[in-house]
Amino acid sequence: SSGGGKDDWLRYPGHKEVLQYLERFARAFSVHELIRFGTRVLRVRHSEYWQVTTEHGGQRSTASFDAVAVCNGHYHKPRIPAIPGLSEFPGTVLHSHNYRQPECYAGGKVAVFGGASSAADLSQEIAGVAEHVYLCADLSKQHGVQTRHRHNIERRPSVSHLFEDGRIRFTDGTISEPVDHFVFATGYHYSFPFLASELIEVSDNHVTSLHHDLLCIDHPTLALIGLPFKIIPFPIFEIQARWFARLLNREFTLPSRDAMRDTAAGHLEQLLQAGVNQRNRHSLEDGQYDYYDCLAGECADPPLPQWYRSLGEAARQHVRRWPESFR
Repeated sequence: SSGGGKDDWLRYPGHKEVLQYLERFARAFSVHELIRFGTRVLRVRHSEYWQVTTEHGGQRSTASFDAVAVCNGHYHKPRIPAIPGLSEFPGTVLHSHNYRQPECYAGGKVAVFGGASSAADLSQEIAGVAEHVYLCADLSKQHGVQTRHRHNIERRPSVSHLFEDGRIRFTDGTISEPVDHFVFATGYHYSFPFLASELIEVSDNHVTSLHHDLLCIDHPTLALIGLPFKIIPFPIFEIQARWFARLLNREFTLPSRDAMRDTAAGHLEQLLQAGVNQRNRHSLEDGQYDYYDCLAGECADPPLPQWYRSLGEAARQHVRRWPESFR
């Protein structure tokens, strides 16, 4: 909200513009002076204070802190589902984490496995050079505005088996022609190898026990910023950080730990009743606006204006209607 962008950038900026935005922001607010670069966090544990062990230049050291905000992201440990026959598949296999350019798929037949934004974006880009692209996802979970695709993109159900000749069996029993390449766009695992095991639990990408998917209930000076996905990222992360900072500054108080556990249990029950599987329990989608307003209300920040909600929904529909040209 403090600026950093340029008015002549695209309304849907690519990764290069996002990087420029972050660099400009960091320079404007001298953020670099607050960062210790080239330092790996090895361990975070709690005693009287937070003990954080790091390594820099081959030297280890431990420092004490009153509070810890974990902001390590969740796009660095690829999630690759176990698919029968994967080890015998004759073509190339790649996770979207390692995707860079579409040229290596020129003239080939490609399967992209995944049902979210990465799968949609990659299938569009690859289809610009490939002969044919299968976009494989659970069709029963597709809702809202239907995405328009290039003529050589074929929607198919989820994958159940890969054959040694390159064919694919889908969950509806149908089988594809042989493909040359298989791309996983199946998301990532949450990973906190530096956190002591008693602090949080991660089970199939569901992180517990947290208040507002953010604060460790048993140790409320530990926050995990940035867990939610299928969101407009920067505003959500900013309000999470502001909420935590104002909590530490004692500008508002938390409910009791029992009350926070009850709230978390109630939220989990709602997700179970809605049929949300475990790995998607930090997905917000339409709920991101109410989530923002909840945190804003607790830390005395203004709620989102109505135009923001309307613009967010209009932008989402626009991207789905015109995936080739929305930028």
